[in-house]
Amino acid sequence: MPSLAMLFLSMALFGNKIIGIILLIALAVRLLALRNVGLLVMTIGVSLGFIVTSTSINSKLKVDLPDQLENQVLKVYPDMVKTNGASFSYIGKLTGDAHKFVFYGRFKTQQQKRQLLESNEPILLRISGKVADFNPATNVNQFDMRQYYHHQKIARAVVIDEINSLGPSPQLTMVDRIHRLRCQFNHYCETLPKTLQIYSMGLISGSRQTDFFDEMTGVKKLGLLHVFSISGMHVYYFLAILNQFLAWLPLSKYGKAGIELVCIAAYFIFSGGSPGLFRAVVMAVIAIFNRLLQIRLSRLDIWSLCLMINLFLMPEAMFLMGVQLSYGLSLGLIVSDGLSYVKQTVLLNLLTLPILLYHVYEWHLLSVAVNIIVLPLFGKVIFPLVIFGVIAGKVLPMMVLLVEFGLKAFNDGLNWISTLPGLIIFGKPSLVVVIAMLLLTFCLVLKKVNHKRLIIGLGCLYVGTFLVIHFPLTGEITMFDIGQGDSFLVRAPMNRSVTLIDTGGKVDFSTQSWQRGVKNYQAKRLSINYLKSIGVSRIDYLCVSHQDADHCGDLPAYIQEMQIGTILIPLGMDKNPNFMKRIEGRHRATRVLPVNNEMRVNGLPLSIYHPYEPGLGENHDSMVLGATIGGLSWLFTGDLDRPGELDTISRHSELHADVLKVGHHGSKTASDPQFVAHIKPKIALISAGRNNRYHHPNVETLETLKRAGMMIYNTQTQGMVRYVYRHNSGHFETTLNEHEGNL
Repeated sequence: MPSLAMLFLSMALFGNKIIGIILLIALAVRLLALRNVGLLVMTIGVSLGFIVTSTSINSKLKVDLPDQLENQVLKVYPDMVKTNGASFSYIGKLTGDAHKFVFYGRFKTQQQKRQLLESNEPILLRISGKVADFNPATNVNQFDMRQYYHHQKIARAVVIDEINSLGPSPQLTMVDRIHRLRCQFNHYCETLPKTLQIYSMGLISGSRQTDFFDEMTGVKKLGLLHVFSISGMHVYYFLAILNQFLAWLPLSKYGKAGIELVCIAAYFIFSGGSPGLFRAVVMAVIAIFNRLLQIRLSRLDIWSLCLMINLFLMPEAMFLMGVQLSYGLSLGLIVSDGLSYVKQTVLLNLLTLPILLYHVYEWHLLSVAVNIIVLPLFGKVIFPLVIFGVIAGKVLPMMVLLVEFGLKAFNDGLNWISTLPGLIIFGKPSLVVVIAMLLLTFCLVLKKVNHKRLIIGLGCLYVGTFLVIHFPLTGEITMFDIGQGDSFLVRAPMNRSVTLIDTGGKVDFSTQSWQRGVKNYQAKRLSINYLKSIGVSRIDYLCVSHQDADHCGDLPAYIQEMQIGTILIPLGMDKNPNFMKRIEGRHRATRVLPVNNEMRVNGLPLSIYHPYEPGLGENHDSMVLGATIGGLSWLFTGDLDRPGELDTISRHSELHADVLKVGHHGSKTASDPQFVAHIKPKIALISAGRNNRYHHPNVETLETLKRAGMMIYNTQTQGMVRYVYRHNSGHFETTLNEHEGNL
């Protein structure tokens, strides 16, 4: 009961207050009904202690710090640095400061990068930089970096401007020595064959390279990531090996327990010290004391005590997906004890399903079957094989090749299975629905319930939620906040048609290959992430306005992640080899259709007003699209320049629009006053990056829009902008500033 009180308090204080309060009231009613005064007093005492502790922790995070840091010393463990090309990030503390920061920076030279990453020793950096807040999530259902780090007691970031010196730490602590060992292990693993390298680092030291998810697509899609998150299974193997070794030594039970505790603490640091691993380690420690002191705590008591310790130290830990999965799976193992292996595996998959849907929105139908087969295979074959491969790496090179062959066959098999039909883009269920799914699933293991009705009820809840998400009564026109670029969604009610205008993308200004790193498409975490959250897996029409990277640079990500019916491009752009490379990986069923203003595409909910002549997809060739949707007329002009705007209204004298997507992100090369005066828009949409190097939108353009009396929606200040409509009426919603306008 005290652990549940802390959990619900955490929800009420830091999450959904309404749901948290309702759960607390339900718990209070249950406590009063039990009439157990001791339990009631204990729960109240623990709850008050949690409130005081969590308030104190959060108040410490709000300490004012200078905006600029000069010549500060930062100790860096090379094994904890995350790099991608010339960019790097690191979570740590400045010397003499108790606050944790996320440090972001760029290496100036390749030698500087090598000096840090190839070292085994902790390194002292003398840095200067700016202290900054994390950017909030600016798109609906976007991963919220600010909240994610706040849950881990990290409130601010440091953007490093200058690294003034690199040098080894003169004195090594025990923690330093463990990190040095981890560095040595990772560097050794990098000499092993590719698959063995990924498995050994992922399963033993908890390290993931930047291309991990590219190589492990099957693990990701089939819901096996929990196997690669250092967790209870790994701690169990570690303790089993340790206990076998200790059994050979003539030590007392207290001596063995002491060695176990020291080794578990060292393993926690060695394997990365993730919040999800904390649960497994603390439960193991409590179990050792329970056995040593004969306290007779049950497994559920140990789980509850561990949860309480975790929440006292990290009050917001349960908002992290890894922690939710760790506690959910461990509790599922406890309550399902006694069930057959197949039933237990199915139950554990059902427990993780609502959590995964809430965070990643998709699930593969083959996940349950794969888990039933793979988990015992993993424990009895794969994990021992990886350990053998690591040990044999130096002395038995031929055996390492055999291990690599076996692991690669296993991994390729998972990757192949993940390509089979069955991946369901479910969408994001509401938090209330997720809680209901979890409660009904836990009830399945109770003996005093009607399991048949429960299964039918749970099935109806999943099906009903799926239908509500996939067949909404409203439609939308959405301007994504993708930084310096354009990307718009036009979705009809009931998802009758889904059209995307441009994909966004970043221009890479890196000049050398070592600076580029692995290509990360931001659309995967922004616009594609949103589409999956609302249950969209297919785009009927993807319209590319022109060739610039900030309009179509993320097109390969859509080809990888979504089904696409037709890609529309300006006439002549199919002769542009640079653009055609972006769509080389498209499915053969996806057609590419070059268009001009004379074409009418069957089913496309937009009319085409430009281009007129074939081109290579430059700004003056931009595709111009318009439509009347939700009671408003819309016009999307890409990066069309002023001469093109004037040419368009001369050829389409009847052209008017209530809503104008301002051309070229508000540049002065577009939005000619004559053009604006002719189409007479009421609302302007500007998609531009914050603090962009082009200084978009231009002051001159803003003055033109203001003189025309237009309401301006700008992604720089308002984030994602959505027009949600039903029939011929709707309203605008913005993600930032809680700004809403109704028409």
